[in-house]
Amino acid sequence: MQNSIRLLCLTLLMLIGTITLRAQDFPNAEIGAQLGGGFYLGDINKVPFKSTRPALAVFYRHNINVRYSAKALLSYGRITASDSNYKSEYQKERGYSFKRDCAHLSILGEFNFLPFVVGKKDTPYSTYLQGGMGVGIFPDKEAQMDKVIVDIPFGFGVKFNSYRKFVYGVDFLMIKTFTDNIDFMSSRPSEINKMKQRYVSSNNDWLSYFSIYLAYKFDYPQKCPTFD
Repeated sequence: MQNSIRLLCLTLLMLIGTITLRAQDFPNAEIGAQLGGGFYLGDINKVPFKSTRPALAVFYRHNINVRYSAKALLSYGRITASDSNYKSEYQKERGYSFKRDCAHLSILGEFNFLPFVVGKKDTPYSTYLQGGMGVGIFPDKEAQMDKVIVDIPFGFGVKFNSYRKFVYGVDFLMIKTFTDNIDFMSSRPSEINKMKQRYVSSNNDWLSYFSIYLAYKFDYPQKCPTFD
């Protein structure tokens, strides 16, 4: 009986110690920067990574626990495509091209496949899935063009622990939009030529971003129980 009580007390002490350790680890947050590229998929470009242009991003990631995080991501880049870069006779005849600057804000949830704590050597890396809601902002001068587009971003990545409070990783994000007019194709039905099919109205455009990133972890201020 005494041995059972001692074992129970020891188990409780270990559990309390684990909870205390996790309380010190979480919640916390990271602020980071991303460098990579972005591309568009639509009526002109149907090849992933073709016509990729540089893109930059900053993010704030709130780490809830070892598995779940919430992230706000703000990216900026230029998307472009040209019929002249493809072998299709139809596209050569059409001869259309476009370019647009794009700022994108995403609110994402992340799930780590492996337990991950920034700065802990026993959690060296983890792959993750991400998904949420977003909005694309296109600062075009032409009034008839879509300026703000609501979309659904989702993707995956891998993160690695680095020196002390630094974490780095690779991130890939696909963005499903609800418009077929990112490339201006549906806004100008007769400006280029009179061929029968100029665009496919049933297929909305997609955006994608891939990057490497570096982030710094900081802990939230802890309330002192004595003065709480």
